[in-house]
Amino acid sequence: MNESYGNFNVIRNQLAKTGITEILGYDGLTEVAINQPGRIWFERGKGWESQVNEDCNYSNLEMLAQSLSVKSHTGGIDQDYNASKPIHSVTLPDGERGQIILPPAAEDGTISFTIRKPSKSRFDLNSYINSGRLSDFEICGRAYVKEKALTGEQLELLGFLKDKDMDRFFKKSVQMRLNHVMVGATGSGKTTFMKAIADLFPANRRYITIEDTHELDLPNHPNHVHLFFKREGIGATAKDLIEAGMRMKPDHIFLTELRGDEAWNYLGMLNTGHNGSLTSTHADDNPAAVYSRLSSLIKESKVGTTLDYGLITNTVASTIDIISFWKGSYMTKIYYNPEEKNEAVMRLLGMVA
Repeated sequence: MNESYGNFNVIRNQLAKTGITEILGYDGLTEVAINQPGRIWFERGKGWESQVNEDCNYSNLEMLAQSLSVKSHTGGIDQDYNASKPIHSVTLPDGERGQIILPPAAEDGTISFTIRKPSKSRFDLNSYINSGRLSDFEICGRAYVKEKALTGEQLELLGFLKDKDMDRFFKKSVQMRLNHVMVGATGSGKTTFMKAIADLFPANRRYITIEDTHELDLPNHPNHVHLFFKREGIGATAKDLIEAGMRMKPDHIFLTELRGDEAWNYLGMLNTGHNGSLTSTHADDNPAAVYSRLSSLIKESKVGTTLDYGLITNTVASTIDIISFWKGSYMTKIYYNPEEKNEAVMRLLGMVA
């Protein structure tokens, strides 16, 4: 029997024995959490719920934790499954990502499990519009713009936004190859909306997605490659995959989340002929916070220590076109201000001249 297949069968049996499998099958499920033995918490759009399960005991949880940690590391055996390494990022047989924390980082007699179930939901743009998810939102940015400083397409897109004609706005933004960042907490609907926007892109182009958990499928785009980065230093990093992806002749690269030292490489990719991208990040719900978040990710990286902070902030502002903010699958705010972007470009030209 294939070793990986055998390991998966063991893990599936252990997941079923603890009661986790049943809960993972609930409609609308997004999160599963175990804080102490005997009770399983879960979220499916109704706030946190819980169930008591006697088989979810410490002994069964410990066996499951060890099996998952072994399977999620290369080499077959995780030599560090003990108190010296109490934190483990793991992958379940069906692709769900999990975080396991053991004592002494967790309370004695407990093993903490947190499992994120990727959303399999897919809705088109019309579904978002008809359900009202793109109707009650705040438009961020300046109230007035200097029309002479903008192109005809930029003015047209601003007109769609002012009229809250989001069907034309998002379709036109894809046509213009603009770069879109979705912002929100875990479970806010960022990735599901990203799928809806991805479906607007032409089917005859080549696409590369970069993610840690497979969520951004592209059923309408046959010429695509899905690349995956790992945590804990095992496998390729997001930065590695961006650099590799640029050598794979893509028309577009989608990165499901910006969260580390790949941020500068991502912006560089967008500024070297690969614009028209989708990504997401975690930040407060205003454009300045998003710019600050992305600038900080860059500044904290190895390359960022060698860059002037003004260069970083202006590069961010001149590269990102649209920022949408999400909560509970509803868009709450949106930012698109090409005038501010153009000004950032001019500042960059002055800095590098």
